[in-house]
Amino acid sequence: MKRIAFFALLFGIIMATVAYIIETNDLPGAVPMRTFGFIGYIFIISAIAWFSLQQLYQWSKEVDPGNS
Repeated sequence: MKRIAFFALLFGIIMATVAYIIETNDLPGAVPMRTFGFIGYIFIISAIAWFSLQQLYQWSKEVDPGNS
């Protein structure tokens, strides 16, 4: 799952960057690329959320349950 989240993060960054470049330079196809940019943002947010949840899970395993 870590590999999938990492590739989703990279692919999302690439999609959002390409959509941004096309939009700012007024290249043809800018309107449909907004959708791909939005999907890229969703990939980025989802991957960061997964990595954050994994980190919280690791931290919760390290806590000593007897000292709560």
